Amino acid sequence: MRCPLIVFLFCTSAGSFFAQHTATELQLLSNDISVFEGDLEDGIDMPDLSWAWVSNNACFVEPRRDKFSGSHVLYRTALPKYSTMIIRLIPNDPKNEMSLYAYSGGRGALPPELASCVSCEADFKSDRPFATVRDRTGPNREVELRAVNRGYPITIGVVGADGLSSGGYRFEVEIKGR
Repeated sequence: MRCPLIVFLFCTSAGSFFAQHTATELQLLSNDISVFEGDLEDGIDMPDLSWAWVSNNACFVEPRRDKFSGSHVLYRTALPKYSTMIIRLIPNDPKNEMSLYAYSGGRGALPPELASCVSCEADFKSDRPFATVRDRTGPNREVELRAVNRGYPITIGVVGADGLSSGGYRFEVEIKGR
């Protein structure tokens, strides 16, 4: 009678262990632009995106979930106090539609386990033109985060739109300030 329960607990724990994912640590230079390369093939599927549209995170809204439905590749770094971080995503193939999100804080949690964060920004391809400074209809994406009186841990997510699970990219992280 105890064996099935023990087997069940082991399988549940092992399943949770293997389902967890990690983020690649990035080392950045202050007041400089750091360039990195990656591929969506190195990411994970994330079928539960509800973490993104809860008010504690507010990264993107539920009607835009298709723009974040592909493979997610996660990175971690830090933003020093009195600084601004600008993250730019450039797909190797402009036909590969990719989206970008980044959040500060989060107490070390990675999506989809992110319960809350200090701030979250996302950029995805718009299906219609906007009268803004930034062109949201092209292939490149950009988000910006700020820190004032204290620094924050930062998590960056590069994700394929419409289920895209492979495709190379490069991204630049610029820190302005201290």
